[in-house]
Amino acid sequence: MLDKQKDQFINRIFTINESSYCLSKANPAIHFAGRFAAKESIKKALYSANQIQSLEFNKIEILSMDNGAPYIKAIEGISFKELKISISHESNYAIAMAMVLL
Repeated sequence: MLDKQKDQFINRIFTINESSYCLSKANPAIHFAGRFAAKESIKKALYSANQIQSLEFNKIEILSMDNGAPYIKAIEGISFKELKISISHESNYAIAMAMVLL
């Protein structure tokens, strides 16, 4: 998607802060992939907890702490006690997991 529809894809899925972070990396694609996987896992966790009917990807903002650990800065209109995510990537593959506590 980055090769074919870079700007349109990035603007539809990611926030400005996320885009800046990923584009600052040596291999932006793997960082975009990790954040995309995390957003998908967050949506699935919230769906399975019956907290949402729909949620746009760019309404979820994932940032990184100083030590590199990802965290959720905001999800518009959603309240939760805690939402933890993990993102891993290696070469051409990225994976993520989310856990929501209501």
